[in-house]
Amino acid sequence: MKINKLGFLSLFALLGIIGLIIDKKALLGLLGFVSYFRYFFVTPDEMFIQNVRRAASIGFFSGVVVTTIAVVLCALLPSLIASNVALVSGYVVSIFFFTIALVVLELKEMRGC
Repeated sequence: MKINKLGFLSLFALLGIIGLIIDKKALLGLLGFVSYFRYFFVTPDEMFIQNVRRAASIGFFSGVVVTTIAVVLCALLPSLIASNVALVSGYVVSIFFFTIALVVLELKEMRGC
């Protein structure tokens, strides 16, 4: 049986659990990665791999666009946005869009569209 490597993203949720234990609220957002645990039980077929690739493309390009906008804003108006926020925003947006796109593509596949 093939192991679905997408499930390993759920390991980031362990950092969220550590954040609960050591009372670091900044790490609590990582608990959202628990949703990827279900992919350990999904057999990766050709359609699934194609959906992951499509979602990854959407996530990547949305992250590039947001990071570019944030860095330009940081360079032009340094008092408006901090440099660390500019860099983190690209990561957050890309993961968010990847997850949403993957869910939408899976729902389309389940409906047979």
